[in-house]
Amino acid sequence: MEITTETCINLDYLRLMSDNDGDMIQTMLAMLLEELPEEMGKIRELCQAENWDELTRVSHKMKSTLAFVGNDAMTSANKELERVTKYKTDIQLAPILVATLNDHLPQVMKALQNEVKEA
Repeated sequence: MEITTETCINLDYLRLMSDNDGDMIQTMLAMLLEELPEEMGKIRELCQAENWDELTRVSHKMKSTLAFVGNDAMTSANKELERVTKYKTDIQLAPILVATLNDHLPQVMKALQNEVKEA
């Protein structure tokens, strides 16, 4: 199934937390555009290195970032990634969950960039 940019983000939480302030929304979107690729890079590296404790920490931090993005698939995969790395159960799922996050990132980035242009 193709992921479309129109349906891959939901900025309701961002709008709520920014009190629908246009300048604040632009600031938050800029932060998301910078942080998401950086965090995903860390997640990929840590998973490949099987550094589960640090991956748990980065995944936990990313929860708040993903709340502003509003992508359900990424949010669910990240939540599960944090669980499997924290408790070291079903750890074989970690690369699959990272791949899910990674698969959604390009469309999410494009949708966020479109929001910046439209605001």
